[in-house]
Amino acid sequence: FIGAMHVVGRGLAAEIAGSFDADRFSRLLDIGGGSGTYTIAFLRENPKMTAVLFDLRRVISMARERLRAEGLLKRVGLAAGDFYRDELPAGCDLALLSAIIHQNSPAENLALFRKVRRALEPGGAILIRDHIMDESRTNPPAGALFALNMLVNTDGGDTYTFAEVRKGLERAGFVDVRLVRTGERMDCLVEARKP
Repeated sequence: FIGAMHVVGRGLAAEIAGSFDADRFSRLLDIGGGSGTYTIAFLRENPKMTAVLFDLRRVISMARERLRAEGLLKRVGLAAGDFYRDELPAGCDLALLSAIIHQNSPAENLALFRKVRRALEPGGAILIRDHIMDESRTNPPAGALFALNMLVNTDGGDTYTFAEVRKGLERAGFVDVRLVRTGERMDCLVEARKP
């Protein structure tokens, strides 16, 4: 599954990393980063950036091999853990939640946003990539269908509107919450800042 997600996602990852101005950030925390698809894209787009990839122990070995094959292992720290149970590695100024929030309930997302805020450096930012629904919850259409998938396959997952995401981020202590990209392919981006 992790390998298939890399193959399917690498084009979109490159597009996302290319569309987001990350010049002001120096160290990325890729939370639930899998085998490194988005870490690779952000490091390729931002040659001065380093990263920490955080995922389950059994996934970290896959990430190590992929990053080695891409020639990027020296720029990435690998940290094993479970973001539902463990605190996140500190010392980064940009945290990425890529295709994570839809699997969580609002309460789980709030707890995760608070962990991200604790881990980030002051002035750092969280970047969320996911389906972000309009207020009718019908657009983008792929997001509406995906919400049904989450209803069937998770305990509390859903696709969320920007207002819902903003509310959770603000409750977690983030400010300047912005929808910085919209799209049809789970390519929406929400950014918020830790004061």
